[in-house]
Amino acid sequence: MDLYIGRYKLGDVPLIAGVLTDSDVSGLGPGGMDSADIIELRIDMFDSFVPEHVEHVFRTAREKFGKPIIATVRDSKEGGGKAIQDRPAMYRLVIPFADAVDVEILAGDVMKQAKDLCRDNGRLLIGSYHNFESTPADDFLEQLIATGRHNGADVVKIAVTAKKEDDFIRLMLLTLRHKSRGVVTIAMGDKGLPSRVFSPLFGSLITYGSINKPSAPGQLSAVEVMDTFRKLKMR
Repeated sequence: MDLYIGRYKLGDVPLIAGVLTDSDVSGLGPGGMDSADIIELRIDMFDSFVPEHVEHVFRTAREKFGKPIIATVRDSKEGGGKAIQDRPAMYRLVIPFADAVDVEILAGDVMKQAKDLCRDNGRLLIGSYHNFESTPADDFLEQLIATGRHNGADVVKIAVTAKKEDDFIRLMLLTLRHKSRGVVTIAMGDKGLPSRVFSPLFGSLITYGSINKPSAPGQLSAVEVMDTFRKLKMR
């Protein structure tokens, strides 16, 4: 089944998601997202979680930039900013303005509620896993992907930390094995930096770039990624 995020069919070209906070949305001009295809709004990094404020940020981002939006409320256990007690309520608040929702595969009931929310509203569900310490063994990653799909994820996102070159290679081979089934892979850290550009060649659907400042170790700017894609004739 073909997967879409906004007007983009996943897999046609490597897509770039630019990561924004609420202050980024208010501070950027309309052309500030020209190098990104998608906006990821990191609600856990917002200055305020007051519903009216969050809704205003999503409305503003939609109107100002005109790009598909991924809504993310990252758990602090996987690199999130501030803790939000009722994450499902936050997802329900922003679902009218989002094209996709990103929730941790291992988030239990939060993942289940997100799945139901996305199904009821025709949104894409990204089941994600983040490890800022290492790249786990292949068996663990394979099981994680299977769990993500079992839990209803349309796309499984794996972001791990490459401590050595072999970690980067293992992640790219994992991507290649699952390229036809909807995956996003990122190797964080200096050893994994090439993945920001080359993982799409192995089948990763989306790469992430910073707009104002990196949200993960080794993250390139969206401008750098797009420039490299164009030089390599990937876009």
